[in-house]
Amino acid sequence: RMNLGWCLVAPFLALGACSLLHDDLPNDPPTVHLARMTCQSPGAASLDTLINSADAVCRVQRGGEVRFEIRATDEDDDPVFYEWRAPAGGSFRDAQAQETNSWFAPQTIVGSSEQFVVQVLVTDRNCNAIAVPDLADRQRCAEDARVLIENFLVEVVQREPMLEVTTDATSAFSAPQIVIDAFGTDPDADRLEYHWEPVAGDSLSIWSEEAIQDEETGRQIGSRATVVAFFPGSHKLRVAARDGAANTEREIALHVSIEPPLPAGGTVPLVLPTGQEYEIDAYEYPNTRGERPQSASFFQAARLCAAEGKRLCSPNEWRTACQAGQTRRFSSIDDLVAYDSRDHFGVRFCNVPGSAFSHFSTNPVEQLAPSGSFPNCGGATGVFDLTGNMDEWIADIDDAGDLAVYIAASSVSESSDCDGATRLGILSIEGQDPYDIEVLAEVVADWPLQDYEQPLLGFRCCR
Repeated sequence: RMNLGWCLVAPFLALGACSLLHDDLPNDPPTVHLARMTCQSPGAASLDTLINSADAVCRVQRGGEVRFEIRATDEDDDPVFYEWRAPAGGSFRDAQAQETNSWFAPQTIVGSSEQFVVQVLVTDRNCNAIAVPDLADRQRCAEDARVLIENFLVEVVQREPMLEVTTDATSAFSAPQIVIDAFGTDPDADRLEYHWEPVAGDSLSIWSEEAIQDEETGRQIGSRATVVAFFPGSHKLRVAARDGAANTEREIALHVSIEPPLPAGGTVPLVLPTGQEYEIDAYEYPNTRGERPQSASFFQAARLCAAEGKRLCSPNEWRTACQAGQTRRFSSIDDLVAYDSRDHFGVRFCNVPGSAFSHFSTNPVEQLAPSGSFPNCGGATGVFDLTGNMDEWIADIDDAGDLAVYIAASSVSESSDCDGATRLGILSIEGQDPYDIEVLAEVVADWPLQDYEQPLLGFRCCR
């Protein structure tokens, strides 16, 4: 270090000698005495002040503020200058600030957490601010300057949204739709987007999604999904709430049951518009839930019904059961038009073109569904598969006392409504009992269609 006293005693020496001695002495770097940062951790009620160290990390949410304070001195009594840097992003309140400054975290980060280094360069020279005659002098200033770098570590976090939704829901298959509400909140006050989807397969369809809004503020607070199950049983549904980066998901177990349970078989009592009572089989012959219906010729069908003390149904009986005493076009409580956009509609509606059975097979026999496979295809009366599955033989005594033979044409290959009966012919009974199987056998023997039988032509019985 230069001896000023010696310079004063020997004034006769060239002043340049003292300058040379000063230049040869080392320039010590500044020393940091205080370095701390203040921030409010996400979810915390108060501010945290951390003394900077290797393991000190300030945690803030996106856009959050971190306040810095740094104080340094220089042993050479040189002035101290501060330069603030944030190489990875964010912004400072004052880029020219000295001992105190604030840094604001970016509004977007990668993932749910990202670390940022905020640097303070502490130096004893401000070469850019000092007037220097040329670049060479500025370069010598920079070479003589001593720089200390203080690094602050800040972690910017994006907290996941919170999602409230039932984890278990139950519905009857007879219900056309299932409505489920999900409510979300975001701890960072971010706007949430919702998305619903079936977990696997095509047994469920998201019919619609709509926002649930706060009645007072109009702000969206949740999402409502309208779901259609195309098969009874257990299903899984997923809902997600996303705030732009973080994603929260929940799974919902849906249990879709057949209520009330379908009958094993038997007959259903109904009343014609005339007031006449009758009974009709619940299913196509053999009238057993879980069994595929059987095809038959007209005489075979009549004989099998007679063996049970029954007869073939009349067009009026068949139509009344199909329309459920109303003006229904089909025997199902489902609306077929609602499924137009689907590749198949599972076992909703009835076993007609577009059902799961028709969609997954081209074999007419395999397309036939076991009785009771379509719970809603007869849900209004308890008489199933009048629409779809098989065409059915029906017959009635006409005004002349003869037996008119019809086919109620509505099967898995061709859908028709409740008025779809086609007359095939008249069997002349000549005053005999048309339901006497021996009489019928003689009459049918001369009928051109006595052996007419098709894989999709069956029957059911009435009495």
